[in-house]
Amino acid sequence: MLRYFPIRHIDYSAVKSIADCMKNENVTIIGRVVKASNRRFARVSACVVTLRDRTGSIEIAWYGQPYLIKTYTEGTWLSVSGKVGSYQSRLQISSPDTEIVDAPKDGENIDGKIIPIYSISREGENIIPQRTLRSAMEKCVRRSFNKIEEYLPEDILTETHILGINDAIQNLHFPQNQDHLRLAKQRFLFESMLFNQLFMQSRRRRRERDSNQIEIDVDNVFIEDMKSHFPFSLTNDQENAIKEIIEDLQRKVPMRRMLQGEVGSGKTLVALVSLFSVIRSGYQGAFMSPTEILAQQHYINVKNQFRGTNFLDFSNNVISIEMPGIMLRRIGVALLLGSHPLSEKKLIQKLINNGEIDLIIGTHSLFQENFKPPRMGFSVVDEQHRFGVEQRDSLVNKSKVPHLLSMSATPIPRSLALTLFGDLDISTLKDIPSGRKGIETTWCKNKEDKDTAYRKVIEEINAGRQAFIVCPLIHKSEKLNHISVEEKMTELLSTELSKFSIEILHGEMSMEKKSDVMNRFKKNEFNILLATPVIEVGVDIPNATCMIIESSDRFGLSGLHQIRGRVGRGSEKSFCYLFSNNISEEARERLNAFENSKDGFDLSETDLKIRGPGDYVGSKQSGVSGMSYEMINDTETLELSRLWALKILGDNKYSNPEYNKLRLEFEDRFAPFDTGLS
Repeated sequence: MLRYFPIRHIDYSAVKSIADCMKNENVTIIGRVVKASNRRFARVSACVVTLRDRTGSIEIAWYGQPYLIKTYTEGTWLSVSGKVGSYQSRLQISSPDTEIVDAPKDGENIDGKIIPIYSISREGENIIPQRTLRSAMEKCVRRSFNKIEEYLPEDILTETHILGINDAIQNLHFPQNQDHLRLAKQRFLFESMLFNQLFMQSRRRRRERDSNQIEIDVDNVFIEDMKSHFPFSLTNDQENAIKEIIEDLQRKVPMRRMLQGEVGSGKTLVALVSLFSVIRSGYQGAFMSPTEILAQQHYINVKNQFRGTNFLDFSNNVISIEMPGIMLRRIGVALLLGSHPLSEKKLIQKLINNGEIDLIIGTHSLFQENFKPPRMGFSVVDEQHRFGVEQRDSLVNKSKVPHLLSMSATPIPRSLALTLFGDLDISTLKDIPSGRKGIETTWCKNKEDKDTAYRKVIEEINAGRQAFIVCPLIHKSEKLNHISVEEKMTELLSTELSKFSIEILHGEMSMEKKSDVMNRFKKNEFNILLATPVIEVGVDIPNATCMIIESSDRFGLSGLHQIRGRVGRGSEKSFCYLFSNNISEEARERLNAFENSKDGFDLSETDLKIRGPGDYVGSKQSGVSGMSYEMINDTETLELSRLWALKILGDNKYSNPEYNKLRLEFEDRFAPFDTGLS
């Protein structure tokens, strides 16, 4: 119970009277629901309640969540924290942080107290009253005070000035004041970060210690031949990333590096130069993509860029390409997908296992039991970072890949990268190739704005260019108030856009159909592609200059940035329009930020702040549980924990008796993982 920490606290000294609430002010209020109903705002249903305290009443609305009316019934007491806005001249707080609280007892004095709020609901219903749990917790804390054994060594406590375990637990549950609460949170943030950094750094040290990898002798002349093969100059960031990767390949320890970059920054080019340098040195390489459609696009691009010819008379999935340089050497390239006929898969696997294929392109399903390349030296895995360290190890162990480069299409804030991917080196591409004119982004708040967007699409298509329209859903949903591809197609047929050719792309289509649609769109055989976010990563259509994102409030900032990045890839100016029917405060904050920023790294920081780290999946696999924005936003504590982890491992402090309790606590927390600590 002592480790069942509050999800938040209510500081009764800071609770605002409803009568004193002002527009645009962030407030915490407490009151009783005196009226509850479901209302319709445009296309969005909402649960709306009237909350009253002794001074007045205010409207609270949860847009897109009409089902909450079953929970926030009349007579229920609520604690509400959010920004005060307005609707039709009435003050309103939309989509706030909300907790059901106990009705105040007669004579109960809670003014000035800081009260813990615990997670006590399951499927929308409270399973125990807050007051009951709080009373039980108070007894636990009182009876156990000064009896909990400290596991952080004395030198860490002294040098970091953080609270001991007993004081920290008491003040996290029942803090004396805000300063004590802050110190208690800092204690547990530090220890969580310390254990995470120990986990990451110990894995890295063991990997480097146990490796008997032979370094790859990369031909630097060939690297220059590769660079000069492309009809443009590489950016400084691309040059630096290639240099870092080649240096890793030439060491005797396995490379574990992540390449992250801005949309359109040229990550694929860096990957190809690195792969070809390894193949030139006599090894095989693999390029794995998150989807079959993207893997096929990479395969077609390699075939076109390097004069590919069919390797087999009866298959288009195995080719021979010409590597740059004076030697005119040709290598075998294969596309291996799960959707291929079984007979063709077996044939390609046999060619790979015989060493006749040098570069294998496919999805993450490449590494199956029958995939046994004899000279595998290097793998590039797009979006593999999302699967965490355990899956990454599984991939490496199954394939016997000595060197691994993970690519992230989503810029990741440094604090989060250190927390989740602390065992990896990171290369970053921020520069965008010259010649691109950028993307003008507009949030369309009304019908007139949307009409303007459609006129721009018509203008661009009449000039010979193309457009994307993206919807979050394939089919209409009764539960989710977001536009589907089906609904949008019906709507478009009643507009001026109906005179243009429109085709659909979504995840339920067969691989062959999706590939056919994308290939024809790339050849400019139709004008508008109406799609789901299946086009979010890697799709490259330089002739597409317009993007409309329907129900844009449905997406996080990083997702919006990826979708927007499907345009602006040519030499013409591009345009992105955000359509949204959701008017929650969080949606406003997110879409305003997106409209005003083109920098993916800035947006990733904002997204992290607004929505937390939940979108960056893989946190559980990193050994970080219960990760919050607060945990990774405290960069000072993060850097301190990283320094201590390096110090502990570097000085081999784990062998000292005073560190026994720390080691036992660490092993207990990371029992499901292979920590690499003895």
